[in-house]
Amino acid sequence: MVRLATRGLSLLLSLLLASWATAQQQLPSASNQAVILQYHHINSKTPRSTSVTREEFRMHMEFLKTNGFTVRPLPDVLTAIKAGTPLPDKTAVITFDDAYASVYEAAFPLLQEYGWPFTVFVPTGLVGTNAGLYSSWEQLREMGKAGAVLANHSVDHPYFLDRRQFKSDSEWLAWVEQEIMQAEATLLKETGQSHKIHAYPYGEYNPAIEELITKLGYIGLGQHSGPINATSSFTALPRFPFSGVYTPLKSFGPKALSLAFNVAIEPPVDPITSKQNPEVVLDFDGNYRFDLMTCYANDQLMKMEVVDATNQKYRLTNATPSKGRRFRYNCTAPGRDGRYYWFSVPWLNPAIPDG
Repeated sequence: MVRLATRGLSLLLSLLLASWATAQQQLPSASNQAVILQYHHINSKTPRSTSVTREEFRMHMEFLKTNGFTVRPLPDVLTAIKAGTPLPDKTAVITFDDAYASVYEAAFPLLQEYGWPFTVFVPTGLVGTNAGLYSSWEQLREMGKAGAVLANHSVDHPYFLDRRQFKSDSEWLAWVEQEIMQAEATLLKETGQSHKIHAYPYGEYNPAIEELITKLGYIGLGQHSGPINATSSFTALPRFPFSGVYTPLKSFGPKALSLAFNVAIEPPVDPITSKQNPEVVLDFDGNYRFDLMTCYANDQLMKMEVVDATNQKYRLTNATPSKGRRFRYNCTAPGRDGRYYWFSVPWLNPAIPDG
């Protein structure tokens, strides 16, 4: 009797292991995805909400090194993902917004030690306007010659969705186009670089701006979190912002190691909203652990309702309204090797002032 029970237990264990192995094989591939990391200041004296210290930045880079990450230039990664070319597992891209002086003074020397490429999104009209705050063109050229990608972040870093000074939508959109095109022309003139990759100031955009980005032949990047893969929107790619409370390794590590869902918002929605708790339906394509999936808004657990189990459609509702101008719905689910899948839905209410 004991022998039969033991055999039964062994058979059950074998079946469970086989089931787990099959599920692992069915999980979406991690070979054509990457994480894009976003920083602003690398300085202990600038606002904490947009800063990491030199020591914290080194800690992040050391984590990437010791955990076997491959750091690639942003244009190369975007080209590979769009073409379906496999990337190494744990591929990362390092980006900095606003071309602050601390990028040249603190981040650049450290990244040279590691031999890693990086991208600086440059608001061209602000370069050299404040020597203690922004990098100079000479410094940007030096970083560019060392392998840094210098990319578009507008001329004056404005709020693209502030239309108060414009009489019509066409006049407003022409101004947005001028901000992008003039910045690209200046980058080419001053640095010899032109990549047609634009990071939206403050991460703010709407469908009209996305259509403009497509018309101009650009790729757009936001500031909502998550890895990228072929199902990501190339007019609003996510990045993981790091600063303040999101600096410790307990926050950095899981994000850097995260995996990209194959998921779409169904139907596509305008991120601009007058609601502070809009509903959204997510349409997944993959063998995910929906029973262990969690979605949060402002650290509050959201309700997930099954819309269509066969086609893996789920509705997210948030009982707690957000009070901020920009807010996110972040969803995660367990993946392979202790890592987590991650997806972020960005929202923006322009009626609420920033800060």
